[in-house]
Amino acid sequence: MRSRMLTASLTGLATIMFLSASGIAASAPRSPASRPSASPTPVSASPGRDTDGTCVFDLSSLPRFSGRIARLLPGTQGDATGALLADGTEVEMPPGLAAQDHDLRPGAALAVRGLAAPSLHLVRAFALIMSRGRSTQDVCASPLPELVTSAPPASAEGRIVRLLHDGDGAVNGAVLGDGTVLRVPAAASRTGFLQNGAPVYADGYGYNTAYGKLVVVTRLGPNRLQAIHVSDQPLIPRGAPPGSAGYDRIEGGGE
Repeated sequence: MRSRMLTASLTGLATIMFLSASGIAASAPRSPASRPSASPTPVSASPGRDTDGTCVFDLSSLPRFSGRIARLLPGTQGDATGALLADGTEVEMPPGLAAQDHDLRPGAALAVRGLAAPSLHLVRAFALIMSRGRSTQDVCASPLPELVTSAPPASAEGRIVRLLHDGDGAVNGAVLGDGTVLRVPAAASRTGFLQNGAPVYADGYGYNTAYGKLVVVTRLGPNRLQAIHVSDQPLIPRGAPPGSAGYDRIEGGGE
C-alpha cells in the first residue's frame, strides 16, 4: 500500500513538473532568429554603389565611359542632347538626361553608362554616373515639358568639322567651323552633302541656346544656289485610303 502511494506521489510530481516546463516554454518569446521573415532578403548591392536611383532598370551591367567635356550639344528644348569629349568621342544622350546634372559644362568630367560604336567614336548614353558622397548612383533621364514655341528662320554656312549621330549610329547632324550645330532629317544624310571638310549651306529654323547655335535644317546644299529641300515627309500628300469614299475621286477632275 505504501509503495503504491509513493508511486502515485512520484507520478503526480512528474506531471506537475512537465506542465510547468510546458507553460514556461509556451510563454517564452521567440528569439529574433526563429521568427519567420516578413519579407524576402534583399540582394546586397555592390560596395560603394547606390541603387536608389531614378532608373527603372538596373543598368549596372552596361559599360562605363568617362572623359572631359569639350562642349555640350544644344537641343530644341533649350537643353543639351549630347556632348563632345576632349578625346573626340561623341556622347549621344536622351532628352532630359543632361538636365539631371547641373554641373555639366566644358572642362567638367562626364561619366555615363551606355553602349559604344568605336568605328564612329560614339557612345549612346542611358544614364549618368553621379557621385553621392562615397558612393555613386546611376541617374536616368526625366521627361521634359514640351515647349510649344515657333523658332525663327535661320541659316548657316561653313565647312563641316565633324558629323553627329543619333542613338542608332545614323548621321543626323554636323558641327561647322564656327561651332554652329546642324540637325538634319534622315533624307539629308542620303544627299552626299554631309562630308567632313566639305562646304555646306543650310536653311531652316534656329535656336540660340546656352550651348550654342542650333539650326534644324529644311534646305541643304554645298552653297545657297544649289541647296535643295530635305524632308522625311513625302513630297506628294497621301491620298484617301482604299475603300473610302474619296479613294477614286480626283481633285479638279470631272465627275
